[in-house]
Amino acid sequence: MRKLARSQLRAFTQGLWKKQGGVCPVCTEPIDIKVKGEAVADHNHETGEIRGILHRSCNAALGKVDNAAGRWGAKSMEYKNIIPFLENMLEYYKSPGAGVIYPFHKTEEEKRALRNKRQREARARARAKQRVRERHDR
Repeated sequence: MRKLARSQLRAFTQGLWKKQGGVCPVCTEPIDIKVKGEAVADHNHETGEIRGILHRSCNAALGKVDNAAGRWGAKSMEYKNIIPFLENMLEYYKSPGAGVIYPFHKTEEEKRALRNKRQREARARARAKQRVRERHDR
């Protein structure tokens, strides 16, 4: 494996971007390389090897996931420990639930009812203030 010179990075990025079909391998959306800073070369932080050309935001998301998974989940910043943790996490997300709803979770219907109640209360307060002003003005 060879190390790229800084002056070669832009041309390499464009070549790899074309090889990827102009699409970010993380979000699978097109990358507009005409937008300055939109396309970035993602690399393995252990080996330095470039893995692909990503949206800047997708690259930032990977970094945040790496840090969170490494520090909190895998308890290690090495990819050999982070990757199995993330694979297990994905399997966990795909698994069925326990069949009951968390007691503090609000359904959409409950959220709507609470919103409506708060709006009714706000209107009632506004009407009460208006009545006080009207009495005061007499």
